[in-house]
Amino acid sequence: MHKVRPFLLVAALVLVALLTCVPLSTNDFWLQVTIGGMIWNDGAIPPTALFPFTEAKDYPFIAHEWLPSVLFYLLHRWLGYDALLFVKGGFGLAIFALAYRLAHRLTRDSTLAILLAIAAMVVGNFRHFLRPELFAVVYLLALLNLLVEYQLTGRKLVLAWAVPLATLWANCHGSFPVALVVVALFAAGAAIDRWRSARAAAPAAAAAAPYAVLGMAMALVMLVNPYGWRLFAFAWQIAHWQVLSDFIIEWRSPFADPFAGNRAFWAYIVYLACGVALGVVHRKRLSATPVLLFVAFALLAAQRQRHIAFFAYVALYSFAATIDADALRARLGRALAPAAVAVLALGIAAVVRYGNMYGAWPHRIATDNFTPPMAEHLAQLEGNVFNSYVLGGQLIHDYYPRLRPVIDSRIDAYGERYFLYTVQLGVNEQALLDFIQRYVVR
Repeated sequence: MHKVRPFLLVAALVLVALLTCVPLSTNDFWLQVTIGGMIWNDGAIPPTALFPFTEAKDYPFIAHEWLPSVLFYLLHRWLGYDALLFVKGGFGLAIFALAYRLAHRLTRDSTLAILLAIAAMVVGNFRHFLRPELFAVVYLLALLNLLVEYQLTGRKLVLAWAVPLATLWANCHGSFPVALVVVALFAAGAAIDRWRSARAAAPAAAAAAPYAVLGMAMALVMLVNPYGWRLFAFAWQIAHWQVLSDFIIEWRSPFADPFAGNRAFWAYIVYLACGVALGVVHRKRLSATPVLLFVAFALLAAQRQRHIAFFAYVALYSFAATIDADALRARLGRALAPAAVAVLALGIAAVVRYGNMYGAWPHRIATDNFTPPMAEHLAQLEGNVFNSYVLGGQLIHDYYPRLRPVIDSRIDAYGERYFLYTVQLGVNEQALLDFIQRYVVR
């Protein structure tokens, strides 16, 4: 058994590297580097959309990802674009380490912990891009580790670390209210379990109280951001924009095209089905918190495919808290570790052959970056550019202010009305001609 574990760990690390250490490809990165550089050099966040040549340049801009933008700018300046694949891989290793620790604390078995951590990473891998969302995943796993540590030890001081974590999350990504949802579900689960326990002497409210206090403290420190309470309103507004699901793939349901049916979709479906099956098999040992978390985040993921990553890591807690590790070890004995090595070896072979969950390899990836002929042509131009929102980020990074876009990928800054207006220009010839004449688009 002990002789197999080094091979198991090496196989896991190789698989994590293949899944996450791949080149950059997202169009958002260029915009974040540009804005991060402005913040770093000017000491201020741009208050408006700024870059377009239309009236949209004066639209208010909430830079909810301002801190990662600064970090991306510095990393890009220090390492260069090509070397940033190692930063993506570094995030992958950090996520694996946190996922492994979470599963190991609950199962007390290194083999099971590795398998569960890898399973969660495979399901969430289709979202592993160098975007501020990666910070949110790290914070989510760190929060779950802190909450589990409190569950297992009862040390309330552990929960205090979640307070600065909440401040960081609120300054990195608009998903920060997820932290409050997780804490609230832990509070509800603790209260339900205390209420169901015939031996409990203290009331159910006493079990939920530490989580409730933590939630209030986290909500308070989340106000320490450049926008205060308005950031909460912004997160709520974005979550309910219908236009996002109509035009932007990641905001659609996982059961909608083009996500439905691809490899990431089936990984999500299998993971979801395994969670349900595990709950049915071990229904007598289920506690309230894993059930509440699994159900709540499964419903969230069913609405927006971008939330599948959060579901993958929250469900990891539910899996690890529910599975009967002792019974599994007794049943499989020494065969568990070799079987795990074989599973990871198959995973490595599959990724080498087919790429990660969005078809990328450490040496190759599909990208929206300008091709050399495009870049050469754009270098000779000057003036206003009619462009899609996908290409606005690199246009701004490489050529602003000599070239100015009509829009970029900050749909939250431009709003539904303006975004739909630019979409309509692409299908209405007369409207486009009038627009070109009015704004002197060259």
